[in-house]
Amino acid sequence: MTNKTGKSPSKYAPKDIPRKVGIKMKLKLKNWGILPENQHRNFNDFSGFLANSIISPVIYSPFREQDKRCFATMENLTRHLTGLSNTVQDKIMVSIVMPIHNRIDTVNIAIDSVLEQTYKNFELIIVDDGSDDGTKELVDNLDDPRINTIHNESCRGVSNARNQGLKSSKGKYIAYLDSDNLWDSRYLAAMVGAFTMLDDADAVYGGQLLFKGNKKNPFAVRFGSFNRSLLNNRNYIDLNALCHTRELYNRIGGFDESLVRLVDYDLIMRMSENAQIYSVPVLLSHYYYDRAPNTITNIPGYVEYLEIVRKKRSERLMKLNPGHDKLDHGVSIIIPSYEAIDDIKECINSLHDHNSENSIEIVVVDNSSGQELINYLDEIEAEGKIKLIKNEINYGFTYAVNQGIEISNPDNDIIIMNNDAIVTDSAIYNLQKAAYQLQDCGIVVPQQVLPADTKTINAHVPFAYSQYECDVNLSAAHENIVNVSTFHSGDVVELSFAPFFCAYIKRDVYDNSVGLDAEYGRHYRSDRIFCNYIRHIMNLKIYYIADAVVYHKLQRSTDLLRSKPKKGSSFEYMFKKNQWDPELASKLGYKKPLWDF
Repeated sequence: MTNKTGKSPSKYAPKDIPRKVGIKMKLKLKNWGILPENQHRNFNDFSGFLANSIISPVIYSPFREQDKRCFATMENLTRHLTGLSNTVQDKIMVSIVMPIHNRIDTVNIAIDSVLEQTYKNFELIIVDDGSDDGTKELVDNLDDPRINTIHNESCRGVSNARNQGLKSSKGKYIAYLDSDNLWDSRYLAAMVGAFTMLDDADAVYGGQLLFKGNKKNPFAVRFGSFNRSLLNNRNYIDLNALCHTRELYNRIGGFDESLVRLVDYDLIMRMSENAQIYSVPVLLSHYYYDRAPNTITNIPGYVEYLEIVRKKRSERLMKLNPGHDKLDHGVSIIIPSYEAIDDIKECINSLHDHNSENSIEIVVVDNSSGQELINYLDEIEAEGKIKLIKNEINYGFTYAVNQGIEISNPDNDIIIMNNDAIVTDSAIYNLQKAAYQLQDCGIVVPQQVLPADTKTINAHVPFAYSQYECDVNLSAAHENIVNVSTFHSGDVVELSFAPFFCAYIKRDVYDNSVGLDAEYGRHYRSDRIFCNYIRHIMNLKIYYIADAVVYHKLQRSTDLLRSKPKKGSSFEYMFKKNQWDPELASKLGYKKPLWDF
């Protein structure tokens, strides 16, 4: 297939987007981090839209009919939520914080969009941050009892201004509107309605229409069902579309005044570490790029400030040090092994760090590695750290996993794990807890976080910054996200398929299945087959949980297999054809199906 230019499009190229983007606009879009190349648009209905938004939260015009029917559904959700807010309007006040510095040309529109809200129980706190262009005089002449104005004699920065607004606020809920953006008149009503529906919510956010300058029609829509792992990679939640409770502000504080850029991202990251956040699929916030000349977006140094925000987050997480929770059930971790001695050492060491209660059994099945790795495995087997099977030939992933399960403790649950996986704090505990608490659970998988600059990141998560680490178990390439809740917390996602890089399976689920199919899936495919069996024969579900994180290194074992001579070799059968060579098939009693040619 070719496009109008005669060139073949990429497999993951966005569909139905403008191909002609001027050089200046392309540079701006790149600076904003929203190039059309970051889009993945593969849905036909609202369920598909919600799933798609988890890994690709921006949709570009021209909008398809499939897009428009989803946007219309969001309008219907708005009507529902605004109806709920009517029941509490007399009781609940919302505080709106608006910082301003020299915005004489845009501030009137922003203020009018607040005063025109259908939800009337609010206070608008305008913090004029040392304006000298007439903005101060303009806001002083506003005549509305709901407006409270604060003036700084000199410009002290947007974070300071917002913090002053927060300190003087009185509402149960807090919202933010910048002076170059605006809201639909139903915005506050919908946000309050969402809080009314979601009893445990600390923060809620909606979507946005994105505009260039003063254009009347949006060039894109931004909405992403909450994805904690994507948020850790890059921000897609705008402060102008977010509301939070006063209690959350009291708990985590306000804005970091040491930052010049990405102050909203820093705050939202801190919220995600301490709060229950829900995405609310409505489009009631209008965000304008380049409408005012003095926007934070135009301040240089984006990458530098992004690094600062990410470093601050890492330091906060290190201080948490949650320790290791005691498992309620024993676990056998099955690791098929081939070469890559540094990887498997790091994998096994990370597992021993989480085994203080001796409730984890490690079973390694080696597929004919070199002597250096065999010596290491023999040594740790002699120390009682692992159970070990040493194969004289490379049987492939699936057969090795089945061998390991066969010698594992029959009372233990099972984790199938790659030899290049690195387990983080509480990951195994959280996987086990989810396996026993989630309804009809067949398989549980964690975040599968790839290192920065891994070449496949954008194939899985088109919107991600590939130069930073990113989870890829929620994947565009696998198209595996299903049944996303309308109001989504990001904690649990149902999947149609999960690669067996790290997969938790309760023992009774495994025992009631037919196991992994080594006959028809020698090296790969068996995880697909097993997932299909779990869902369609056993009527169980596959769950992804965000609070379990396991790092996945660069698949050195697979790369080593690729480097072997291919034609007529075991590699050709195992990795390229995913079949058994005739001699091995005969030895194992396997038959080649007629459809596998």
